[in-house]
Amino acid sequence: MQRKREQTGTTVPIGGYWVCRYADWRIEDGVRIRKQGLCHKLTPIQEEHNRLRRPPKYVKELQAEFMKTVNASAARPEMCSTIGQFVESNWLPFIEEHRSSSTVTGYKFYWKILLKPYLVNQLVRDYTTAQAERMLHEIGRLHPTMKKATLHKLRSILSGIFKRAIGQGLRPGHNPIREVTPPEGLPSGETYAYTLQEIRQMLGAITDETTKVIVALAGYCGLSKSEIQGLCWENYDATKGEIAVVSSVVAGKRGNTKTKARAASVPLIASVRELLDLYRLRLGNPTTGELPATGVMFATEIGTPLDLHNVFTRQIDPVLNACAECGEIRKEHGEESDHEYRRSDLPAWHGWHAFRRGLATNLNDLGVLDLTIQRILRHSDVTTTRKAYIKPLDHQVTAGMERMEEAIRRVEAATGRVN
Repeated sequence: MQRKREQTGTTVPIGGYWVCRYADWRIEDGVRIRKQGLCHKLTPIQEEHNRLRRPPKYVKELQAEFMKTVNASAARPEMCSTIGQFVESNWLPFIEEHRSSSTVTGYKFYWKILLKPYLVNQLVRDYTTAQAERMLHEIGRLHPTMKKATLHKLRSILSGIFKRAIGQGLRPGHNPIREVTPPEGLPSGETYAYTLQEIRQMLGAITDETTKVIVALAGYCGLSKSEIQGLCWENYDATKGEIAVVSSVVAGKRGNTKTKARAASVPLIASVRELLDLYRLRLGNPTTGELPATGVMFATEIGTPLDLHNVFTRQIDPVLNACAECGEIRKEHGEESDHEYRRSDLPAWHGWHAFRRGLATNLNDLGVLDLTIQRILRHSDVTTTRKAYIKPLDHQVTAGMERMEEAIRRVEAATGRVN
């Protein structure tokens, strides 16, 4: 049997680099096409080799290693895929099947806005650690206000893309993102947790009934924005006084909860049940008295889930940020207005997730065990509850130091040593 000929490539100095010229296959519009005269940068030319026209031994070894991957893909057309082709046809469908809708929405945003412009035409097979690190540092330089957590998220997404590619046989060797060190980035800002008093003030000031119920579910039950948007009447058990979180809605699309642990029933305290039952009663049929038993719990006029961003804009912002003197919202004031902006007796808005952090912090302040709080918030790991949701309160810090002082005095009294 005749041995199939393999190409070796030709390496020449171009623009300060040793560049390997070769032929390879590409996938264009689903068709495999042979491309001639392709170039791949192997390594910068060292100063002592500037006058050489032929590559030194170590460069020839790099050439041989690179051509090995090129020749290996001759029988595997899919190995000639670009990262853009692989992400769109393989990785994105994969995460849509295995990740929550909120996670998928975030990944798609990072891919389309930040990563795709750099990666769309790069080959999965040939992408290097050095290229990935340069890209992340370039993104960090162009976005100086980007948080450290975002840069690490980009690194994690890249790692996931190449992990999938290796598993699909599109790339030999190790994951090129493994050794990447992302830029420092800015530290994440301090997050906020609403107090019980602030939640009570909001509920007292908001006049729209639907919004009251939504705020109560967020503040007293810890349901997230996407979970509230995903609630249906069949999830509510009025007899047991609990509501089952079984799905979430992100950008109008219904999907699974963020984690498996988040799909669970949440007990409702009496004040929340009263608000929810009254809201349900007013949605019922006035003639037959029949209450809604199925369908979206918080729906628009056409039956789709309410967008909680719109709820804030239309029902909460005009209340919390109303002028203390005339009651108008800030944008209604003229440039020359000397009116005081917003009422000082109402809390500032810190986003929907501040309710969830608030529940964790308020329960902790009441002496509830961390593991119980984890169960209420439906976290997979109590570390998440402790690290990101429970906020130490000033009076807790003071009380803790006072308890330590009392303990010290007891020890001193028992041992006879007093200052």
